[in-house]
Amino acid sequence: MKVGDQVRVVDEDGTFTIKRIEKNYAILIDPYGFEHTHPLKRLVPHVLLEELYNNSDEIVVKYEDKEKKKERFQSRKKEEVREIDLHIGHLVDYVTDLQPHQMLQKQLDRAKMEIDKAKEDRIKKLILIHGKGKGVLKAEVYKLLESVGGIEYFEADIIKYRFGAVEIRFK
Repeated sequence: MKVGDQVRVVDEDGTFTIKRIEKNYAILIDPYGFEHTHPLKRLVPHVLLEELYNNSDEIVVKYEDKEKKKERFQSRKKEEVREIDLHIGHLVDYVTDLQPHQMLQKQLDRAKMEIDKAKEDRIKKLILIHGKGKGVLKAEVYKLLESVGGIEYFEADIIKYRFGAVEIRFK
């Protein structure tokens, strides 16, 4: 490892850049510009995701672009799962300007858009996280799903989502 390398620290989140190495420790800079000191033995070189996915479950498909080469990963796995959180805080930046009915409509519009996109992308399974709350969004999502053809839906993994999500499978 050398100055300027991207590293990760064992048992810590985030990626750091080595600023300086002194004896048995390194001075690191986090993405926000703050300095951290860690022993060298706790540093691990940062590995790009492309390198991690280069294993037996994945194949790398290369193709030429007009300007440069690009790599695209294509999974061999049969079942791709897409998970979408419909909590309003994940959909808009400011909720204070919205009335309850406007929030609900935005959530339902997003649900419909994600269902259509999943069909188009030939996703096998879609998880819509509606949350528990009072059950208003859940009831409206189930009404929406009744009107959509070519799917089957049911309560998503109860242990993982605690009755706060619906699993949609596309036929």
